[in-house]
Amino acid sequence: MSFRFSRLLPALLLATLISLSPAHAQNSYYFPTAQQFDAKVPSPQQFLGYEIGSHYTRHDQLVAYFNELARVSDKVKVEVIGQSYEQRPLLLVTITSARNHARSAEIAAQRQALIDPAQPLPGADAPAVAWLGYSVHGNETSSGEAAMLTAYYLAANQDAETARWLDQAVVVIDPAQNPDGRDRAANWHNAWGSRPASADPADKEHVEPFPSGRVNHYFTDLNRDWLALAQADSWPKVAQFHRWYPNIQIDFHEMGKDSTYYFEPSPKSMESPLLPKSSYEANKWLARFHAKALDDLGSLYYTGENFDNFSPIYGSTYPDFHGAVGVTVEQASSRGLVQESVNGPLHFNFTVRNQVATGLASVRGVVEDRDRLFALQKEFFRSALKQAAAYPVHDWVFGDAADATLTRKLLAVLLQHRIEVHALARDVDVDGKRFQAGSAYVVPARQPQFRLAHSIFEFTPPVKGDVFYSGTSYAVAPAYGLRYAGSRGALPSGATVDVVPAAQGGISGGRAGFAYVADARDFGSFRLLGGLLRDNVRVRTAHQPFTAATANGDVAFGHGAVVIPVAGQSLEAEALQAKVLARAQEAGVTVYALASGRAASGIDLGSDNVRVLRTPSIALVMGEGVSATEIGSTWFSLDTSLGLPSTKLDPVQLASVDLARYTSIVLSGGTYANVSDAGVAALKRWIAAGGSLVVYGSGARWAIDKGLAEAKLREGDEKDEAERLDFGTVRDVFALGRVSGNILSADIDPTHPLGFGVQQRRIWVNKEGGLVFEPVKNVFLNVVNIDRAPVVNGYLSDANRARVSGSSYLQVVPTGSGNVVLFADDPAHRKYWHGTERLLLNALLQANHLSTPRQRGE
Repeated sequence: MSFRFSRLLPALLLATLISLSPAHAQNSYYFPTAQQFDAKVPSPQQFLGYEIGSHYTRHDQLVAYFNELARVSDKVKVEVIGQSYEQRPLLLVTITSARNHARSAEIAAQRQALIDPAQPLPGADAPAVAWLGYSVHGNETSSGEAAMLTAYYLAANQDAETARWLDQAVVVIDPAQNPDGRDRAANWHNAWGSRPASADPADKEHVEPFPSGRVNHYFTDLNRDWLALAQADSWPKVAQFHRWYPNIQIDFHEMGKDSTYYFEPSPKSMESPLLPKSSYEANKWLARFHAKALDDLGSLYYTGENFDNFSPIYGSTYPDFHGAVGVTVEQASSRGLVQESVNGPLHFNFTVRNQVATGLASVRGVVEDRDRLFALQKEFFRSALKQAAAYPVHDWVFGDAADATLTRKLLAVLLQHRIEVHALARDVDVDGKRFQAGSAYVVPARQPQFRLAHSIFEFTPPVKGDVFYSGTSYAVAPAYGLRYAGSRGALPSGATVDVVPAAQGGISGGRAGFAYVADARDFGSFRLLGGLLRDNVRVRTAHQPFTAATANGDVAFGHGAVVIPVAGQSLEAEALQAKVLARAQEAGVTVYALASGRAASGIDLGSDNVRVLRTPSIALVMGEGVSATEIGSTWFSLDTSLGLPSTKLDPVQLASVDLARYTSIVLSGGTYANVSDAGVAALKRWIAAGGSLVVYGSGARWAIDKGLAEAKLREGDEKDEAERLDFGTVRDVFALGRVSGNILSADIDPTHPLGFGVQQRRIWVNKEGGLVFEPVKNVFLNVVNIDRAPVVNGYLSDANRARVSGSSYLQVVPTGSGNVVLFADDPAHRKYWHGTERLLLNALLQANHLSTPRQRGE
């Protein structure tokens, strides 16, 4: 007997035993009314060798199972549409009849015609599309198991109803939107699960450590990335969405163990004013199918009480902005094989069964309501044109020749969302801003994607006095810190733009005799700096503006310009030029070669205002008690925007590691209960010796409380103890009083090192929490102040508006030879707030230049 065959025997024996079990063992539990399954299609239990619900399925096993379905069934097609950051494949599974697979090109054309307002409705032969999205939060694990069972049912069930479904519908399954987080959670539960299982909520199996499986590799909540597209995981998914334009899209989630099951409709207070009421009424159509499925199982559920249906950042609302019926479903989570709950023991397989039931009910619903779902989607885009025609903005314009990097980045997002964009045909002035042909783009409001374009460029329609599940502002353009405006009149538009132009980086002027200089206004200058510092190239930055003679004539450089002198380098002139050229091309920025250090105006390049930039050594504190999504934003920024490595320290390590090796340490929001008194003392010594502590959110509050920074918080108004409030209103009262996701206008000092590269004093900041700083007495160190009468986007109570007005958003507190940089909120929020991310990167690069400078000669 060969070694290979002997190894196969146990697996073959197991498969034989399972196939002999009645009705594939688990089918009667998950599919209580199903009668006949195709024997050639293996159930998940047959393929994996364990009962679904008795073990957590790893992503590689999930991928293998779907590939097996595609191998044995002509109803199933599997595509790898991308890869996660940890190199796990992102799958898209299409299940429909063999006939529909054979006419996929025809169906694709039908889908594109459906969202075209000028085209008629598709004919009776056109299938509807149901999109089922699983595991966007990786530790909401019942959905990934349900994805396999749902696909198995559709591929193997041989009854007439299922055959009709697959003839009249295409079912698109995204089985694991967040495979990195899913494996993090699955491996934890499998590693700590007992046999028999422990239901004690305190058992380690039920208590995931930092950062938990909810988030992806960079600790991003991918369910809030559909609009901004900050993560590579999101791009292929959205591309496929625009290939299929589903009629319904179900986003499968989990919630606390003591809940039951939730499906939409959502509360009216959480509906977007941008969307027609018909979009929300359609939720009720699908709800009747979900209710029937859970009624048949005897599972408890509720609707209409919470969860947003307001913002296109979510996987359940992005479809609503495309005429589909987007639905969040939430299952109480066992977070392990079984856990005690107020409803009794909550078993993993029970949570999976409910998700399977609602998934199949959704397929039933898209087939039964096909005609009115088609009509809903067609009318949605027609009404968008009517809404756009009545809107006061005719065109939006954006783009800046000085910041080609962020201009290209925003253009890429717009094109990914299938928003119509044109080149600006000639230079224009709009809203006091200059836009130049060749570096700016026009987005017409009068287009079918008006509502999504509005979501990117305009503030959320005003909402007051409502209770929201999450933030109430989400516009992307203000977050970029990029020049843009809305025009009431038509702008000169050129050709339609279909692709993002290639980055034009390089050296202007050949080999420099004296220095190379790059403009700090281009966000790509950070990538240039990071690359040069990795190459051990000595770099300086200009703390005052100057104009220099270049091969292209005189060029003006502002605060923060990157200066690479030829003298004093470890590289010869030719090798230095090669390094600068390579990094400029990589960053997509233009570097100018200068023959002289004498400026045409402003400071000369030998001035002490052209200061040496040291190579930063940065530590990020992450671990138990730390906000994973917030510290993840800085980690992602360092990896992608700056291209420099960082050290990740657990809070408890602050007392034991040698902090002297770090130039900057970053603390995001968190509790930091695990930092000992010795750790606090170590931080104080390190700051006094010249370290720069960068803190934001509740991490800033902790730093102030521990005496690491002498700063003052502006506390909220105390409630009148005599005021009568009804117990039944407690949730609404607290929700209305909180600060959660607002865009505020602020004033920045662009001459301070933290403001280098910012072109105008008006800046937008994101206010995500209630932390508010009083300005410090040294006015030069209040780098960003929120306006005294700020423009506010999103819901903000009158009391909170008054408290935040005139406060400091960003300030520097000198301490000994070092400093503490305090941000009120995460400056790189959700990894797309590039306007304030710039300030964070400046804090890390300019860490030793942040205090008030001495007079010349001191």
